[in-house]
Order: sequence, then structure tokens, then C-alpha cells
Amino acid sequence: MTDQQSVRRRPPATDLHDVIPSFVPVIVRDVTLLESLVLFTRRRPHTSLVALLRDNGDFRRLFCASALSLIGDWFTFVALSTFIYRHTGSAGWTALLFAVNSLPGVVLLPLIGPLTDRFDRQSLRIVCDLGAIIPVAGLLVAFHTQSVPLALGCLAGLSVAAAVAGPIPEAALPNLATSGELPLAQTALGSLYSAGLLVGAGLGGVVSAAWGASATLVIDGVSFAVSALLIARIRQPLSKAVTTRRIRMRANTAELWTFVRSTPVVSAFLWLTVGLRLCYGMVGLLPVYALDRFHVGDAGVGALYLAQGFGAVLGPFLGRRLAAGSMRRRLRAAGAGLALFGVGYLALAQVTALGPGMAAALVGHIGVGACAILAVNGLQLATPDHIRGRVMVLVFGLSSAFQGVSSLAVAPLATTIGMPDTTRLLAGLAVVYAFVWAVRATRTGNVRKIVEPDTAHKDTSDHEHCPRCTSDCPCA
Repeated sequence: MTDQQSVRRRPPATDLHDVIPSFVPVIVRDVTLLESLVLFTRRRPHTSLVALLRDNGDFRRLFCASALSLIGDWFTFVALSTFIYRHTGSAGWTALLFAVNSLPGVVLLPLIGPLTDRFDRQSLRIVCDLGAIIPVAGLLVAFHTQSVPLALGCLAGLSVAAAVAGPIPEAALPNLATSGELPLAQTALGSLYSAGLLVGAGLGGVVSAAWGASATLVIDGVSFAVSALLIARIRQPLSKAVTTRRIRMRANTAELWTFVRSTPVVSAFLWLTVGLRLCYGMVGLLPVYALDRFHVGDAGVGALYLAQGFGAVLGPFLGRRLAAGSMRRRLRAAGAGLALFGVGYLALAQVTALGPGMAAALVGHIGVGACAILAVNGLQLATPDHIRGRVMVLVFGLSSAFQGVSSLAVAPLATTIGMPDTTRLLAGLAVVYAFVWAVRATRTGNVRKIVEPDTAHKDTSDHEHCPRCTSDCPCA
């Protein structure tokens, strides 16, 4: 081998500029080259939730805070469902819990949206978490005095705190995650409600049966305190910029509705949310199926909620795989999820044992999880930060309002035509609504052209709220 060949085969000397991409930020004082490269690698898209939680500390704190508070809430809800049924003996009263848990926040909807956009979201969430401890303490008193009205009043107080705090993580998420992290972060955070149901309801039934309802309430109170501490430790701002602290409800609401009407994909997902929650009242009958039809106790109630939660955890991840990269596929998968919800509960109405009932709840809530989370994530992608808080509050408000109306309708229906026929009626409505919605949504010309962006919507000022004014608008 000649020296010339040896030189030709020898790899060229590596220059520093060949290793570091030109778009890596300039290394500032006291930051080493190694640290800069680590920061760069952490911006790469994550394929593992464990890696995302390890690398993004602020998202980890938000994720854990939301998980703790949701798990604690389900601990309380399982104990409260059993308490109400045993003291009233009515399936209607048990279903009414969902209405009490949903409707109070709807009354405050015009105020909550501007609060989420105009005030610091981090401080607002901390105040809500600490304030929620008060109604939890009230529930302890209600359980001790056997007072159903006091228990319902405390549940209403918890629902107000949840109505303000609930949309904050969804609105703030694009500010804490990079474009590569955002899809997985959206799915993970969106599935927390279901995971909280899975863990909280399952363990809540066991804890309530073993140590009593008071233990579940104490755990819920502690979860709120720890959640507030975790939120306080988030370093990045949850809001990009608070333009003004003045709340102008009429102007803010008008701006919101202008955005919704002029953005077809946002309207489609909001209508899908309406359909899902309009049929959701039948979920309030799950404790009655466990106690009255399957003849199992608190552990059986927890088992049904466990199956419900497990299905709802699987749903978002399955939906994400089906919808990746295309808003049109996201719309189709979300509509199919609503139809699957109806199919699962049609099966539940036919079974007479706990095992098949758990299987039916599992199938139904795979559909719920896929439908709900695909809709919320689609709204996140289609909405700029300056109005995202109001959009998230709107979708949570619509969910609460129609879920409350559905629960109020279930109460007299279950008494009049019976629990199985009430379930069949609402499950059939879910299937029909899903079909009609899917036909209308996929025929919309603007929606057909949408390719899902891989980053959050570029933010604009309050005076540039028209979604057609920028080239990256989802409905352009």
C-alpha cells in the first residue's frame, strides 16, 4: 500500500464546526462545550416517556403534580359514590354526583377563561390546589355527621377549584416542551385523567374497604398540598407573557368566539366534545352496576373503575398511533373512539357478572380516552398561546356542562325505564352521533387539507387573533 493510498483512506481531521451544528446557540460564559452538547441532544424528539420525564424537569413536575391531584380526586370520588348510594339507595342520586361535579364550574366559565390567559398560570394553579383542601376537610365532616347535602356542597366546591385549575396544564404545556417533545408530552399529560382513574379508583376502593372513607379523604388532601409544592418548583413560566391583568369578559369572549367560528378544525373538535359528554352520564351508573346488578361491594366498585381507567389510559396511546402526522386521521380516529364508547356500553347493558362488565367498561373507555385526548391535543395544536387558555377552558366547560346535563337526564331515566335501558339509550346515541359527526367533519374542505404541524401554533398578539392571518394557521 502506498503512502498516497494511506493518506487517501485516512479519515479527515474532524473540525469542531463539523461536530456542532450551526444552529446550536452560542455558548455563553460559565457553560462548557459538553453541557451545550447535552442540551442539544435533549432537544431531540423523545420516543420514551421515561426519557422525557428524566430530561425535562419542568414537565416532570407538572406531570407529577397533575397525577397526584387526579389520583387523590378519584380516591374521594369512589368513597363519595358509595356514601351517597348507601344513604339514599337511589341510582339517580349516584348519577347526580357527576352533575354536581360538573355544573358549578360551568357557571364561572366566562370568568375562568380570561383568568387563565390574563393572570400568571403558575400562581393561579397553586392557589387552586391549596384552596381545594378546604372542601376536602368539609367532606370529612360530612362523612362523620352522615350529611348528604354537606357532602354534595363540598363536592361542588371541589369542582369549582378543578374548573379553574384543570385547563392550566393543557394551556401551559406548549411553553414547557419543545416541538420534538410536544406530541409525546401531550399524549402523556392527556392520559393522566385516565391514569388517575385507573390508579385512584382502583386503589380508592381498596383503601376505602380496608381503612374507611376518611383515609381516602386524607390522602386527597395531602395530594393537593404536594401538587402545589411541585407547581411552585417549575422554573419556566407557564404563560408566555401576561399582557394585562385587566379582565374584559365581553371583549375576551368575543375574541374567543371569532377564533372558534373561523377555525373549522377547532369547531369540529368542540362539537365532538359535546357529543362525547352528552352521552357520558351513563358512566355515573357504574357504581350501581357493581352494587346492585353484580352484587359486589366497594372493591367491586373500584374494580369497575379500574377497568374504566385502564381502558382510558390505553385509548390516547392507541389514538396517537392511528392519528400521527395527519389532522384528518386524527379526526377519523377521534370519531371512531366515540363510536367505540357506545359499543362498549351497549355490551355492558347486556352482562350480568363483574368480569364481563369490566371487559365492556374497558372497551368503552378505550374509545373515551382516544376521543377525548385526540380532541384536546388537536385544539392545542390549532391554538396560539394568547388564546389557548380560553379555548382549553371552553372545552373543559363544554365537557362539564354537557356531562352535567347528561347526568341530570340519567337520574330520572334510570328510575323510570331502568338502568340497562338508560345505558342502551345513551350508548346508541353515542354511535349515531359519531357517525353523523364523522361524515360532516371529513367533508369539510378546509379540514381535508390540514396536515398536522410538528410544533405548537406560532403565537400572535391580542390584536392578531384571526386564524387566517398567518401562513401556518391550521385552517389556511
